[in-house]
Amino acid sequence: MRTKLFFAFITVIVVALVSNLIYERLMVRDFEDYVSGAKEDKLYWILATVEGSYSPGRWEQAALHDAAHWAVMLGFDIKVLDEKDAEIISSEHAITTLSPSMKRRMQGISDIGAASGDYEPYPLYSEGRAVGTLLARQLNQMGNIREKETLFKKKGKEFLITSFVIAGGGALVLAVFFSLFLSRPLKDMKKAVEQLARGDFSVRVRAGSQRDELGKLAESFNFMAEALEREEALRKRLTSNIAHELRTPLAIAKANIEAMIDGVVSDTAAGIENVRLEIERLIRLVEGIEDMTKAEASFFVKSEYRTIDLMEFLGGITAKLLPVAEAKGLGLSLSAGPAIRVSADTDKLERIVQNILTNAIKNTVTGGVTVSTGKTDSMFFIKISDTGVGISEEEQPLVFKRFYRGGESGGIGLGLAIVRELVDVMGGRIELQSRVGEGASFTVWLPVKAA
Repeated sequence: MRTKLFFAFITVIVVALVSNLIYERLMVRDFEDYVSGAKEDKLYWILATVEGSYSPGRWEQAALHDAAHWAVMLGFDIKVLDEKDAEIISSEHAITTLSPSMKRRMQGISDIGAASGDYEPYPLYSEGRAVGTLLARQLNQMGNIREKETLFKKKGKEFLITSFVIAGGGALVLAVFFSLFLSRPLKDMKKAVEQLARGDFSVRVRAGSQRDELGKLAESFNFMAEALEREEALRKRLTSNIAHELRTPLAIAKANIEAMIDGVVSDTAAGIENVRLEIERLIRLVEGIEDMTKAEASFFVKSEYRTIDLMEFLGGITAKLLPVAEAKGLGLSLSAGPAIRVSADTDKLERIVQNILTNAIKNTVTGGVTVSTGKTDSMFFIKISDTGVGISEEEQPLVFKRFYRGGESGGIGLGLAIVRELVDVMGGRIELQSRVGEGASFTVWLPVKAA
């Protein structure tokens, strides 16, 4: 990964270098085309001026002198020949006719004596007839224009080289930085995966920024590792609990059957009834384990949060359990409260509320069960109160443990344990207030917005 990223940046640098070279060639060519075009425009202007100084049969000397002066100012040394190739005027002759001060100015602009190179001939026409020839060559004038042109090309090349060095150097530094920066999380992820494969489910990777792909990948990996760790812990604990819970009814059933076989128990019907009761206990245990398995399956599924109206949500659950409460002659009510909108995993929240309500109805003989809600800035709560038998202070720390059955409960001790685990998964907490004979109140606190 690191090598691929590095070579990707090197490829970008090479492409930038080639682009700079192409750009430099194109820039120089366009500049030379511009200079050549400007030269041709000046020559055409001089030609037009010289041709304009010809009248049928004669040349106007004053106009020719002006044309020669302009030619020098435009950077050309010229000679005008008539149709017999006799010289009529030249730039050098035109300058000698000037006043001393004007001559000094013209010589400051162009050095006629320093002109070099061959003259290029350009035919002169008047009314479609050849009337002479213009000989022209370029001068070094106006502060060495050619040197300035050369300097411009040089500076342009230096600018491109400097820009490439800056851009290329910066890209090289970024190549090293990003190849290290981007590959480090992947190296950490590789080590974590290897640890996970060896059975170390406690391994985690630093998520960093969760807005990019690497952050999301790290977050998903951590979720997977956490789910595997929780699943492994639950598997060990469940295996231990099931073995413990199965041992007692099986031992009782076996003892009764052996006693009947050995003739120790004279009342066979009573012995068979004892075996039947233990078998029913085993059936309830298996059903409870199935419920627990369904609940724990939700622990390993990424939570799907959605915004709900809490009162409307709880109203649906209480309406579903109302017939169960009425069958025992109990009331089940939802206290009116302000409209509260929260973000929650509705599947888990429904199981939490339903388990607590079912447990409350089961342990209430007279009176009823009441559900109320409320919220703070960051948390909301659901309070479920009953008028049941209550829970002693000694039992309160135990009711959330698996397979704990307090008082006269006919359950197997899994409902509240599952509630506690689901609340923990959702980032909340559960509180219990109770006195024996006065009922119990369970308050579930959860974040208003999903973490």
